[in-house]
Amino acid sequence: MSKKLDLWTDDRNFNEEDVEDQKRYFVVEHNDLITKARHDLNAQELKIMDFVVSKIKPDDEKFNIIDTSMYEISQVLGMKRSGRTYSQLASNLNDLRKKDVFIYNDEERSVTMTGWFETAKVWENGQIQLRINEDFAPYLLTLRGNYTQHLLFDTVQLSSRYSILLYKLMREADKDKGKKITILRGTPEEFKEWLGAPKSYSFNSLKTQVLQKALNEINLKINDMHLEIVTAKRGRKIVQVDIRNTFIIQTKSDNNSKSNPELKVPLYNWL
Repeated sequence: MSKKLDLWTDDRNFNEEDVEDQKRYFVVEHNDLITKARHDLNAQELKIMDFVVSKIKPDDEKFNIIDTSMYEISQVLGMKRSGRTYSQLASNLNDLRKKDVFIYNDEERSVTMTGWFETAKVWENGQIQLRINEDFAPYLLTLRGNYTQHLLFDTVQLSSRYSILLYKLMREADKDKGKKITILRGTPEEFKEWLGAPKSYSFNSLKTQVLQKALNEINLKINDMHLEIVTAKRGRKIVQVDIRNTFIIQTKSDNNSKSNPELKVPLYNWL
């Protein structure tokens, strides 16, 4: 970025929407974008993409230009307003424009290789215009099924890349909307791939440096998740890993029901 843009001489709020209201917007993605996309976004970039995706309306048939600002993004993501923060956001947007994402399609036996933004324009006064790459249309527009939704607030409050990705995988695995124990099952190698963990990690490193840390943060910050790790061995080798969400949403017919006023994702269709 040029030195001139690093100055941010006029920090303007172009947004008319309440920040807290925006945090309750839904982030809605095709399941393949959660389970089959491979990329190296860091936590900040993942949150920015969730912020941008939350701006998409259910009846949008194309990607519109998203008008936002450094002020708005920093407020929604809970970042300190400063020239340094804004310069970092500008760098994040530039990286999102350039970074590769690979989306695998099992039926077509194909892989889509693309970048996140078609355009990203930043003004010295902090104004921003973004347009998502058209290659993401099948995964973000006019979704009628096979999608996962969550509130922007949930991923905004998570600080780790691994926590954010694991949270999304658990939401996608929850086919019963919290009415039964959710299980995300895979081999250690699959978890490394899903979460972008180093392939060189032993299972012990994967568990202590990635999985357990992500579980601890999710259990602390997400009200309707209580995750635990269960493993299976063949001989002395770990061959299967289950991440289980043991939090169960009680139904009205259950006499022992305990209401949860902080329930994050409502039990109704996004559309």
